[in-house]
Amino acid sequence: MMNSQTVVEALTSPDLLSATRKLVHTSRGVEVELLLHLGEIDARKLYLDQAFSSMFAFCVGEYGFSEDAAYSRITLARAARRLPAILEAVRSGRAHMTGLRLLAPHLSAENHGKVLAEAAGRSTRQIEELVARLAPKPAVPTVIRKVTSLASPTPEASPALSLGVAVATASRDSSPVLAVAPPAPISTRDEHRAVIAPLAEDTFKFQFTASRACRDKLRQAQDLLRHRIPDGDVGTIVEQALEVLLEQVKKDRFAQGRTPRKEAPQQSSASCSRHIPDAIKRAVFERDGGRCTFTDEHGRRCAETGALEFDHQDGFARTRRHEADRIRLLCHAHNQHAADQMYGRTFMQRARARGDPQPSLPGVPSG
Repeated sequence: MMNSQTVVEALTSPDLLSATRKLVHTSRGVEVELLLHLGEIDARKLYLDQAFSSMFAFCVGEYGFSEDAAYSRITLARAARRLPAILEAVRSGRAHMTGLRLLAPHLSAENHGKVLAEAAGRSTRQIEELVARLAPKPAVPTVIRKVTSLASPTPEASPALSLGVAVATASRDSSPVLAVAPPAPISTRDEHRAVIAPLAEDTFKFQFTASRACRDKLRQAQDLLRHRIPDGDVGTIVEQALEVLLEQVKKDRFAQGRTPRKEAPQQSSASCSRHIPDAIKRAVFERDGGRCTFTDEHGRRCAETGALEFDHQDGFARTRRHEADRIRLLCHAHNQHAADQMYGRTFMQRARARGDPQPSLPGVPSG
């Protein structure tokens, strides 16, 4: 049998173009079906059963999508459930996926027909201009500042906190000016995200927008630490500040660093308070390694280390007990998922609508 490469090479030019056109049409249909499936998985939150705390993490970890492809497809899948015309635009090829992703946040039931028609056949740059017309942004302030190269710093260069990036901008009818633009995103997922970009194996570029108060605090820290950090290096100061912050947060949330009692109780009697004793918090955090413990049917454990919460596996509303071996760490998403499974999604939805993150069962007094 001939392999695929040989078959393709044997095609005449007209047949090659015709076959490729059919493949493109087929791929659009497959993409539409994929968006429909992803939208339904997202609506049912099935990713929570697969040891992922978000749809984004699921698409990257389970299906191997790039971060950008995952974001694009999730954005379009969600938008298409609201406006099915997006799927037809994909299927027909009138608008490409990148352009539709840019347009999705700005489409409404009233304008989507007109906007999608205007976007037909447009390039990404042209669609960016269409988006700018739909959602104009204020002009950036003009500024000229010195940019110090990390590779060859000058002795006289003083550390500074960058509030943006110096870039050349211009209107259609004006000459270029040097202006401060918002920090460029680490990806297209969120244009307002701070940038953390690797420069070398052990060094990273940090860029974010800060308030005047933050700048003033940084300058005060540089002055107070002048005896320890003579050059006032911002990276060193921020790293030391983060160490103090992390220590304090771990102490407050997980009782890490607090002086333990001589005999930490392993098990408590029935309690009217939801407050978990420090000794139990500390034991659970250390045992679970500061990571969500949710494990799916394939034995894969959720990798989330942020937004961790203590979960009573038997339900505190039912037992009123704090026991280290029956408490675990879960990320917020899997903790909510566990509550839905234990108490029922309808009950929990009503509780969340009331703004009660820790509801009591009917007939059970709250703590």
